[in-house]
Amino acid sequence: MRVFQIVGVRKSGKTSTVELLIGQLRTRGFRVGTVKSINCPVFSIDQRKDSNTGRHRKAGAEIVVAAGKNETDFLFSHGLSIDRILKYLALEELDFVIVEGGYQYNLPRIVCLKNTDELEARRTDKTFAVSGMISNFMRKIEDLDVINAFEEPEKLVKLIMTEVPEVSFPIELLPRPECCRNYCGRCSEKGTGETC
Repeated sequence: MRVFQIVGVRKSGKTSTVELLIGQLRTRGFRVGTVKSINCPVFSIDQRKDSNTGRHRKAGAEIVVAAGKNETDFLFSHGLSIDRILKYLALEELDFVIVEGGYQYNLPRIVCLKNTDELEARRTDKTFAVSGMISNFMRKIEDLDVINAFEEPEKLVKLIMTEVPEVSFPIELLPRPECCRNYCGRCSEKGTGETC
């Protein structure tokens, strides 16, 4: 299983790039999963505490599985490390996993930008491309190719194929850049600045 991440500020084109790459990899016959890092400390997928799954959790179940005909959801009552998450996903024999966000993970990385000032704090030694909004008006930043995923999807997929190796554990953790908050805009006291 090969794992890479896409990071960037809000409205930089991260999710659109993830969506496009899922489709591109799927059309080439690969099985693809995603992990969306959520910075909101009060986030819960089960907002209704009076739902059956909410009641199971409230009663003390550490894991609740909502098993439907068309979907199966695992609800853990605690956060999991990226290593645990990826090991669970490996059981599904995926070819690729795309992590959206997660600045603390030292994984091969595509950085989506709105402007060049955002690169320095988001770049690591595993950054292999730049994409997102900036690709509408630039083709190179320093030694990195800037690729418009919608205009040149094959070029971006080719880079992924050459730059993303099989995942190895444990995933090294990096310090989170100061400019990239570790909470969502709604949770900040001031609610200012970019949310990564």
